[in-house]
Amino acid sequence: MPQEKTFRNERLTYKLNIVAQEAILANDGIFLRETGCRIRDLRVLRLIDDQPGTTFAEIAKATGFERSLTSRIIQGLLSSGLIERQNSAEDARVFKLSTTEKGKATRQIARALSDRLEVVLTDPLSVQELRALNEILARLGAWVTSEEYRQALTVGAEE
Repeated sequence: MPQEKTFRNERLTYKLNIVAQEAILANDGIFLRETGCRIRDLRVLRLIDDQPGTTFAEIAKATGFERSLTSRIIQGLLSSGLIERQNSAEDARVFKLSTTEKGKATRQIARALSDRLEVVLTDPLSVQELRALNEILARLGAWVTSEEYRQALTVGAEE
């Protein structure tokens, strides 16, 4: 009986997406149980903690989440007492977000948990393979976020 393939498509973007989705799906419940937050909530919390005074619009852009999802996550973090908001002195319609002490503590718990779960995720890789993977992903990340990449995409479309 043939073994079912992990990937049903050979495209790199598909493979990367499947690996990410499966790891997030497997870990999300663990994060929820240990921190009271889902992975996407913790991503928003981390962004706010890294940039005190950040705004809703900045968070929505940084995460790539839909505005309605970003709003729900921020409301949940506010309700949980993990973040707080303050009106901007420049524009009363804008709220500046920052983490509370409870939010900082939750982030630290999540970081330790994330470190442990990443060891499990990368267990099948040797130290050299993991180093190579991280180097390759760094190069690909720099490439896909570059203007050169955007220009390269338009070259074929213009012909």
